Amino acid sequence: MKNKTFFILSSLLVSILFMECETLDLDINQNPNAASPENADINLLLNGVQYNFTEWLGEEDADNRVGFEAGMEVVRMLNMSGPLYQNAYEPGDFDDIWRQAYSEILADINAVKTLAIESESFHHLGVVQILESYVLTTLVDYFGDIPYTEAIKGTEVIYPKLDDDQQVYDAAITLLDNAISNLKMNASAGITNDLFYDGDIDMWITTANSLKLRIFNNIRLVDPNRSKSEIESLISEDDLINSTSKDFEIQYGTQKSPVDVRHQQYIDNYIGSPSGEYMSNYFMNSLLNERAVVDPRLRYYMYRQTDTYPEPDAQGLFDLPCLGDTYPSHYSIGRDPFCIVGLGYWGRDHGNNEGLPSDSDKITTFGTYPIGGKFDDDSFTNVKEDDGLKGAGIHPILLSSYVYFIRAEAALALNTSDNPKVMLEMGIRSSIDKVVNFDPSVKGNSFATTQDDIDAYVQDVLDAYENATNDSKRMNIIIREYYVASWGNHVEAYNSYRRTGKPENLQPTLLTGTGAFIRSFKYPSVTIDVNININSKADQSVKIFWDLGNDNLDF
Repeated sequence: MKNKTFFILSSLLVSILFMECETLDLDINQNPNAASPENADINLLLNGVQYNFTEWLGEEDADNRVGFEAGMEVVRMLNMSGPLYQNAYEPGDFDDIWRQAYSEILADINAVKTLAIESESFHHLGVVQILESYVLTTLVDYFGDIPYTEAIKGTEVIYPKLDDDQQVYDAAITLLDNAISNLKMNASAGITNDLFYDGDIDMWITTANSLKLRIFNNIRLVDPNRSKSEIESLISEDDLINSTSKDFEIQYGTQKSPVDVRHQQYIDNYIGSPSGEYMSNYFMNSLLNERAVVDPRLRYYMYRQTDTYPEPDAQGLFDLPCLGDTYPSHYSIGRDPFCIVGLGYWGRDHGNNEGLPSDSDKITTFGTYPIGGKFDDDSFTNVKEDDGLKGAGIHPILLSSYVYFIRAEAALALNTSDNPKVMLEMGIRSSIDKVVNFDPSVKGNSFATTQDDIDAYVQDVLDAYENATNDSKRMNIIIREYYVASWGNHVEAYNSYRRTGKPENLQPTLLTGTGAFIRSFKYPSVTIDVNININSKADQSVKIFWDLGNDNLDF
């Protein structure tokens, strides 16, 4: 497994270069000790862009803010404390990801593009165009309209205006098309120290095609004819991520110093005061109880520190306050879990903001996948540093399983040439294969998932798909499986939920009158406080341009 140790020192230099921000917070004094675009090594620059990109998605400089993880929280994969949508997140929660996107990643990408064009380093140019495209679409997916055409211009444009989110998406598509063209050209030099694909240009082309597939599926409600045509073309070209060996992901290591390169969630939940983050009761219940067969990934996704729950006495109510509450009247008995999931799975319900009782050594936490933690073998011990894979996890960006689920969705919704049921099965098997083989040491464990377990689960899903009586129910099965497979990714389930309204029957918030579901997040304080061309949104119900679904998500 690759890790980040080899590029740490170079990235520390690059991260201070070209610090042009989209806000007024600019350092316009030239550092005489810093390299400039004309004399910098393009491999070091590209290396720094990739490193900043991994920090951005991994939120390694989160400063206790929520950031991208909010996307998992609102769709009940992690606990959203809330208690209501309108007060669940503050603008400051997103300061880091906004600042890093503009003042570090996009600024450095511009520097690489300039130098790459001058030196005919077309492969370097193609790679940064792919990363730029993903940064832009992710910012749009969270915030809607964002600065782009006037951004990263230093003192030339102090207050960049917002660009229409659909136009930014179009720019992201163009970037991918240009990236593919540049990657196919003869270049003056190869790429060294490539964090993702070790300089394999063909794999970068495959990734660009796969990201195009993702975009065209995301906008299928806006322009179904264009989406179908483009997706059919990509299927016909047959150059998409189709195996776990091609997955687009960030890979972390086990090094602790001088720079800690372990997965951030491992650092946050396995070290010092362990398990500081609550899992979602809904998500755990879905894996454990929703299907006739327990999800084969459950013990790899979640680690239980205890197999019992406290008694409803003074200490028990302090550890698990919901023991003293009655089942919410707006919940559906038999469908919506409340307080206790069972078998020691200890999390929180959607919108539970009860504070932090003395339960950090009892709550269920992240397992071996994807953060490099501990496999749940019924040992029920507290997690600690150096457990499991010691933090050598991944951040999944676009996996082969995601590509198959996207193709299944497009086949059902757009009638593309794929068979949705076949794509569904391939997506499930690809996801499970990656998860159960993530930590090779688990294979001999008596609690490890077997092939019979996998086959039984897949058959249960396929039987449900076959017995579904309409396309809405079939789509619910596809998106539900995509949802489960996207564990550890911040945006895929959030996008799918807004696009399709599925999975259906997510757990409601604990309180009624939740307000509008978060169709997009508030602009960060770091920009609305200083940029006169960016104002706060009216509320969180402002939709992204591709969010045309009619589903009521306000519960």
